[in-house]
Amino acid sequence: MRTFLLAIQLLTRIPVKIRGELFQEETVRSVTVFPLVGLLVGAAMSLVYYLASLVLPGSLPAWLAVLAALLLTGGLHLDGLMDTADGVFGTHTREKALAIMRDSRVGAMGVMACVAVLGIKTAALASLNGHQLYPVIILTPVTARTAMVMAMRYPYGRQGEGVGFPYAGKVGKEHIMISVFLALALSALIMGVEGVVLAAGTWLVAAVMAWWLAERLGGMTGDTYGFLNEIAEVTFLLLALGV
Repeated sequence: MRTFLLAIQLLTRIPVKIRGELFQEETVRSVTVFPLVGLLVGAAMSLVYYLASLVLPGSLPAWLAVLAALLLTGGLHLDGLMDTADGVFGTHTREKALAIMRDSRVGAMGVMACVAVLGIKTAALASLNGHQLYPVIILTPVTARTAMVMAMRYPYGRQGEGVGFPYAGKVGKEHIMISVFLALALSALIMGVEGVVLAAGTWLVAAVMAWWLAERLGGMTGDTYGFLNEIAEVTFLLLALGV
């Protein structure tokens, strides 16, 4: 339970109290239950979508479901997307990219990435229908949170500490395997073979993106984890529309 609370504390804005001293190994172990936090986010999005669809027309339920996820997470991952987009697409040098990513101001690349991702998510959710709709809504954040865990095998890309420092390069194969197994079990339970295939396809895209970011920046940061989460969510939704 303590491990799950640590994951909730990191990935959401849900107020939780964790008693006693916090050890590094506990922080690292919390990544194994990231898929469960994704399940929580997906369930909240599904509930909002369902309730909104009872009274609102068109794409409004999809917009509200996306907004619910933003409020629940405090826009944590979207902030990482914008910072990373500004850094990696706004300059050619590693040092300057990392400096831009640390800057709290948002540049043109970050704004464009934010608008594109939110627009694609909303349009994709609004385009889903029938039996596929709610399983995809639920599994999208499950798969994306697991993609972040898989990228934590890369070293930390900055000098000094940051949000990603306790995880980057410290998450081992056993932690990744547990997270992946849990996500695959949830995918199979909720969506069958199709869910497993969608998750695998999403992770393949995320793995390529993580490799590129690690090469570009010399490792991973908290911002790049958020970037990967958003890219993975978009990928899962687009793949779901294509199958």
